[in-house]
Amino acid sequence: MKNKTMGQKLNNNLHEIYLGHVKAFLLEASDGSLVLIDTGLPKSSSKIISYINSIGKSISDVKYILLTHAHIDHFGSAYDIKRISGALLGINEKGVEYVDGTKGLLVPVARNSKNFKDKALAGVLKLISAVKIIKPKFVKPDMVLKEGVFPESMHVNAKIIETPGHTQDSVSVYLPDTKTIIVGDLFKGASDALVAPPFFDDYIALLNSTNKIRELNPDLICVSHGKNHNVSDLKL
Repeated sequence: MKNKTMGQKLNNNLHEIYLGHVKAFLLEASDGSLVLIDTGLPKSSSKIISYINSIGKSISDVKYILLTHAHIDHFGSAYDIKRISGALLGINEKGVEYVDGTKGLLVPVARNSKNFKDKALAGVLKLISAVKIIKPKFVKPDMVLKEGVFPESMHVNAKIIETPGHTQDSVSVYLPDTKTIIVGDLFKGASDALVAPPFFDDYIALLNSTNKIRELNPDLICVSHGKNHNVSDLKL
């Protein structure tokens, strides 16, 4: 029986998996296979596998792993999940060199926050990168995620939306059948609103991506950190 502390089903074919301070998302395809969106920090694979088992599926059902961007809390367990499942891994072309290790870790900058905790976290992440406290297993992607419709081989009616701002490589996944969009860290889910994330590369790009989301007018915006919200709660 599924344990709600591990995650939950949000609608017809979408689940969210709780991985501590971050979430992963799971799509059930029409052919019975699974598409995993993000993988959490290193050593998150057991939580992901446990949730998949709790819904009557197996890790071998995961055929694709899609990364919303190249921060370590999103690709940290990609190597392990890919190795165990044999799934194909995809990320936007601007994130490839961070995931495969060519450029090392992509470190966020606290551009948006006067909050001491956010700035302190940014400093810790820089230190982690510099002294390699966390050593992720880098992994070579199999495919590049570009603006457009999922290939038919995924058996999911979905679109990749390029949404830079938080990072240059950020993408979102739009599910038109349920008017749901998974935006990664484009927004932070506060208790009563969707707000700008504490870390971002380019605020103008963030606003432009926000406008793209508004134009889609989704019923549900799923975020990697915090609470999911309706588009009416978007406060940027």
